[in-house]
Amino acid sequence: MTTTGRIKYIDITRGIAILCIVLGHLGNSQINRIVFTFHVPIFFFITGYFINNKLMIRDFIKYKVKTLLIPYVCTCIVIIFLGGLEYFIFYGAGDAKKAMLGWVYASVYGAGDAYVEPFYIKAIGAIWFLWAIFWGSIFLRGLLNVKTGTRILLVLVLFFIGSWSRKLFWFPLSIQAGCCATLFVYLGYLLKNIKKQLKELTIEVKTVLSILALAVWFSFIKNFQSFWLVHCDIGRGVIDIIGCICGCYIVVLIAKYIEKHTIYLSNSLSFFGRYSLFMLCIHMIELDTLPWGWVQQSLIVYGIAENFGLILVIIGKFFIIIPITIVCSKLDFVRRLFGFSSIKTGEV
Repeated sequence: MTTTGRIKYIDITRGIAILCIVLGHLGNSQINRIVFTFHVPIFFFITGYFINNKLMIRDFIKYKVKTLLIPYVCTCIVIIFLGGLEYFIFYGAGDAKKAMLGWVYASVYGAGDAYVEPFYIKAIGAIWFLWAIFWGSIFLRGLLNVKTGTRILLVLVLFFIGSWSRKLFWFPLSIQAGCCATLFVYLGYLLKNIKKQLKELTIEVKTVLSILALAVWFSFIKNFQSFWLVHCDIGRGVIDIIGCICGCYIVVLIAKYIEKHTIYLSNSLSFFGRYSLFMLCIHMIELDTLPWGWVQQSLIVYGIAENFGLILVIIGKFFIIIPITIVCSKLDFVRRLFGFSSIKTGEV
């Protein structure tokens, strides 16, 4: 644990996850079959682990609005402005106005991906996650006031509603994704309740469990079909949820190893994890407003191999995301705007 009271390996875990979220938007199937098995769910698990059940529900909602929805709105405003500016430069004022209206619509609807039925829904992109984690947190906090049996049933009902209703219609503000997220937030909450029992396990038992978890995760990656929480698509169902849990467990073990055996890497990843909210929002802005597809195609035209071009794009993305994150972390008004002055230890 750091001197600030934060749990460093948790921040490292989130740092790994946010880097994987960026990589997961490159459209590379080999990368996606690995990172999609854990990168978003691990944030839900961590949120559940540190959920504050001492706050009154009203105060809890206010806190989540401040730390999740205000950053969402701020990011959308920047995307609307830059998206309009991009079209103004390349296509003129008329197209710029249409582009800005499109981003306004996408911001209000809050869908992580585009849909065409029953009408066209423009995607706002990866910050759907902020709405999903908002709903998942609120739902679970409310359920903590009911009896255990009822709570378990309602968590499963919410998960079923989210995964089933997506086939009919995608509702605004990623509320269905929030319903599915509630299960993962709940599992994180349960993990906190059994942490004492886990600490009492012998090294032998922990080693065997780790090997089994690694094997299950590897099988999940090898047989990956789909696990898109942005769509509430859980792939093969329970078996993939188990694979996801095992993957998250292995990533946490990796984070603990990094904390114990490295200095520079652990400090860098813990910084990324602590400011993962900044990184997510900055990533979404560059992803929505910069022509990365055109860049990749141009590199191929100039004779650069596709894989090397992909590496150059990755370097370019992080060359934008990391410096801006560092600057934002130093600006008090930006920190306050994004709720960092109110963030509790370990919370998203």
